Amino acid sequence: MACFGWCSAPKVDEDIDRPYSIKRPSKVVDSADQAFVEDPIGVIPNGSESEQGGFKSLRSTHAPPLPTVHTPSKAPSKGSYAKVEEVVGSIPISVKERASANIEWVVGLDFGTTYSGFAYAKAADPEHIHVYYDWPSRNSEKPYCKTLTGIYYTEEQAEKLQCASWGHHARSDSVVSTAKGVYLSKFKLLLKKDLDDPFLVSSIPSPLTVNTIITDYLRHIGELALTVIKNHEGDVSFNRDSVQWCVTVPSIWDESAKQQMKACMVNAGLVSGKGGIESVKVVLEPEAASFHCHQILRQKHKDLSLHVKDKILVADVGGGTVDIVVQELIGSGNDYKVQELTESSGGLCGGTFVDESFMRFLSKRIGCLDEFLRSGVPSYRSRLLKDWEEIKCGFGHEMVSNNDTKEITLHNKLASKWEAYDAERGYPPRQSYGEIELTQQDLKSIFDPVVDEIVELIAAQLMQVEDIKVMFVVGGFAGSPYLMQRIRKRFSRDVKHIVSPPNPGSAIIQGAVALALNPDAVVARILKKTYGTSVTLPFEKGVDPSEFLKISEENGVEWCRNRFDSFVKKGTRIEVNKFVTKEYVPHTRGQAQMMFDLYSSNEQEPRYTEGPTVTREGGFAVSLPESYSMDDMPIFEFSMYFGRSNIELRAEAQFKQNQGEKARAMELPVRYYS
Repeated sequence: MACFGWCSAPKVDEDIDRPYSIKRPSKVVDSADQAFVEDPIGVIPNGSESEQGGFKSLRSTHAPPLPTVHTPSKAPSKGSYAKVEEVVGSIPISVKERASANIEWVVGLDFGTTYSGFAYAKAADPEHIHVYYDWPSRNSEKPYCKTLTGIYYTEEQAEKLQCASWGHHARSDSVVSTAKGVYLSKFKLLLKKDLDDPFLVSSIPSPLTVNTIITDYLRHIGELALTVIKNHEGDVSFNRDSVQWCVTVPSIWDESAKQQMKACMVNAGLVSGKGGIESVKVVLEPEAASFHCHQILRQKHKDLSLHVKDKILVADVGGGTVDIVVQELIGSGNDYKVQELTESSGGLCGGTFVDESFMRFLSKRIGCLDEFLRSGVPSYRSRLLKDWEEIKCGFGHEMVSNNDTKEITLHNKLASKWEAYDAERGYPPRQSYGEIELTQQDLKSIFDPVVDEIVELIAAQLMQVEDIKVMFVVGGFAGSPYLMQRIRKRFSRDVKHIVSPPNPGSAIIQGAVALALNPDAVVARILKKTYGTSVTLPFEKGVDPSEFLKISEENGVEWCRNRFDSFVKKGTRIEVNKFVTKEYVPHTRGQAQMMFDLYSSNEQEPRYTEGPTVTREGGFAVSLPESYSMDDMPIFEFSMYFGRSNIELRAEAQFKQNQGEKARAMELPVRYYS
């Protein structure tokens, strides 16, 4: 693998394609005004540097070289992530090109754990955002702004699965179809690396991968969105390249998951080859919800007005994830602008985990249920969850008495199996095996473990910031009367206004479109992690572990591999248009690309890139011009944006100005690898 470094540095005992570096002063650049702020000097290996805080750069050239070595990166995986490598190498559109691009439509796509949907607007008519409701269904599904995030595969040929249906159709087909097939749901959660759900992981049959499933689903819902837009005005000249896609993601996702989502959009064929992965915008779900709620208040609830310096807490309670962010309003009215006040937080405790709690409850009540679902009628789980959905949505409603009970009718085969199961064990016979009764206390025991976790996440954010004026509660699970009842009971004394907008499930998709049409609305974010790369530094005896020791064969100098070299620090507020800028020189003649691994940590000052507190987030590879001279080397300038909804890298070759010629610059292709 070709890497990068400073060619003037002496060689250490490593392969020729490993990088070196020197000391340089650092600075932060604002892409709006190009202002520079100098920071302390630090060690700069592999195009990075260690520092006491702030941003870094490799602009000046006065310091003497210091040898360092980049820890070799693994080659990008050829497994389930192989397609990502292939598609993310597209040349990014420059900022100016993007601004002048012929974007006529903006689509917000909310790919959720349980439900997914989309909204769209004409770029020339941003006030009118259309939410799609007319989802294909074979049953009388209640009108909703989303369809099921489910997909059904059948085995058309031996060991070859084909997507047969998606959305509502997928679940109903899996129940009635006689073909050999598999129904998959909740697969979005598998993008989270630290998910501890062996059952969900094992539910993906070979040769399917998480990426292929998500790509298939996005292809179908995306093509439907394009058809709807095309038919909106009967536009026969509709060009799919005129669509700007905005994909919503949880703020708690790591960089790898965000990049995987963007790559799946490209693999699905929804994005043109010219723009590639960079033409997919990532929108953070709680930010989209906040913007939408602000618009609702401004337009329809003028009795509750927000002003500059007001503080807002947004709780996005979806099917799989809960995202919470606290923002401060720094521009109001039509000039809406916010900045984060705390690190966004959240967890895997959305509405789908109430479903899992329900299934555990049933398993305890019906001793043979698990065996029945494994070997009897596996598709019956989907039917049980569908019947449960109606009960879940109504629990806690003010019209429902605390003494009311709910019944679920059971499959005839399950009823017979349950009766035989009890008889074999000598249990007293039940009055009926054909249904199961759920009391209000039963329902409370199913809901409370998940709702308690959500409430505590909100409480933890409120402890960090005082004087929250309004709390917005959005997302699919925000439609639960019981959840809202619990939130209001716990926090009504701390927060004056607790608001859940009409149709809270559509707040994110509408907000995603609105944010795309108002890209300057979010001004700054708080970093949840420290980001950096892997470098080699002088070995410190008694501090560094011996397994990281590398001794130079040339001069016997001792080096420590796998040292964490920070770009930006956890807890830092970073403006969206601030970027870390660095300049690199290829190490070898004919080097085709420069690349480095990106690491993150929850620690402020991580020392190593290996260990339980550090995560490898993938990395960036920059393709170099086909012909350049080592004797007349252009400056390769990298700009990394850490304050945006996902980490972005722009790379440029700045060629030297020869006599009689104008200085010129070339934007370089960048790809993310996992």
